[in-house]
Amino acid sequence: MIRAARGCAVVMAALIFPVTPVVAAPLTYQAPVVEAFPTGEAPSVSASSWIIYDESSDTVLGSLRPDERRAMASTTKIMTGLLTLERSNPSEIVTVSVRAAATGEKEIELVAGEQIEMNALFKSLMIHSANDSANAIAEHISGSVEAFVALMNLRARELGLDNTSFANTHGLDAPDHYSSARDLLEMSRLAMSLPGFADVVRSKIVVMPPDPDGVARAGATTNLMLGEYEGAAGIKTGFTSQALLTYVGVADRDGRRIYVVVLGSEGRRGHFADASLLFDYAFNDLGYFGDIALGTHYTSVKLRHTPDPLLALSNVETFMHLSNVGLTLENPRPLVALPEPESPPTLETTRRSDPAPDSVLSALGYWVTSVFGT
Repeated sequence: MIRAARGCAVVMAALIFPVTPVVAAPLTYQAPVVEAFPTGEAPSVSASSWIIYDESSDTVLGSLRPDERRAMASTTKIMTGLLTLERSNPSEIVTVSVRAAATGEKEIELVAGEQIEMNALFKSLMIHSANDSANAIAEHISGSVEAFVALMNLRARELGLDNTSFANTHGLDAPDHYSSARDLLEMSRLAMSLPGFADVVRSKIVVMPPDPDGVARAGATTNLMLGEYEGAAGIKTGFTSQALLTYVGVADRDGRRIYVVVLGSEGRRGHFADASLLFDYAFNDLGYFGDIALGTHYTSVKLRHTPDPLLALSNVETFMHLSNVGLTLENPRPLVALPEPESPPTLETTRRSDPAPDSVLSALGYWVTSVFGT
């Protein structure tokens, strides 16, 4: 009867709670899939085209139409300055022509016929954005402005700048005179690798030799980010009616070097406002991504008691704001070895081995002794 009742209970349970593969399998849940760590959206800026580049990790951190061909204004002078350092000596004496002195727009007031060192012309070109210095340099190096422009285009082809074309040395609007944010970034990185270039573009004032009549000449930088934005270190601004406001900037902070290029910015000091937002985005919101791939050997920074290499058993993605913890500094703080954990205390115990009782009377005596101690 009892067996029959148990059998009915089993049958009833099977009917009420059918065993399916889902119920039979261990309890599981679908893990969420995260494509990437959230970094926040790039700020809204007025520039029509821009790019952010982290030289420390050789990474483009963000961009908007970076290959779009646009008028570049006086950022043109980055190539003019690059060729000046590559093709001339700072101590060379340049004779200013009538054409160079009459270039127009922003000038350092060169006088036709005067002789001046190339070094002074280069500084006025990159700091004060002097158009007359650009043409004086071009004529001295190549014999004519047109020949120098051809040299500029040749250098652009050598550097793989397919979205760049030069029609003049200074950046005034002209047909077939354009570049892109990405191309300006590449020529700027090359120029900034030259100490003579990087030292000049971080300067705020250029003092020129007096003109032939003894009139003093000096020029101020057009890059108002210098001294206003933390870490700003160059390099060139520009403005024309077609290009609007343009800017190629670099800033160094916490061991990182960030480049920002903006083209077509609008509003009063719009290029500086845009660049500041993009710099902040790079420094504050974007760190470094790292990935430990499946089966990859890696070394732990923690002290381990075995020299055997560790092996990643699953894909692990990490996201670190290295700039916030000082790990990207040129001389980071050394890792501190973790102290050895204290060993647990050792307890000594003693076991007494007594012979087993050989009779009921002996066993009774053993327990009486254990209980009463007598």
